[in-house]
Amino acid sequence: MFGNNLFNTNGAFPVFFNADNELTDTKLSHDSYDVYVNEEYIGKKTLLTQTEKPSDIDTYLKDRGFHNFNSNIAGDHITINSAYEDSDNIKRNLQMYLNLR
Repeated sequence: MFGNNLFNTNGAFPVFFNADNELTDTKLSHDSYDVYVNEEYIGKKTLLTQTEKPSDIDTYLKDRGFHNFNSNIAGDHITINSAYEDSDNIKRNLQMYLNLR
């Protein structure tokens, strides 16, 4: 024997695990958020990759020319508040965005 501690007595690799049960940044499943515009449910935003984030909705709306809104992420809810005149257009755009994803 070479005294290599990587192998146990039967020659198999040891099993390593996180014994501290610490939270990690590893995505274990698809996170999803319920999206509301002015308290009306619009759809569900599912994060399919580790690079996606809930704030992508803000970027999407700004890219479409909407700037008079604010958003809040609390738990699994994304709430967007907008002026009445923009809300119908925002709802339509978000419904398309969420259905395509």
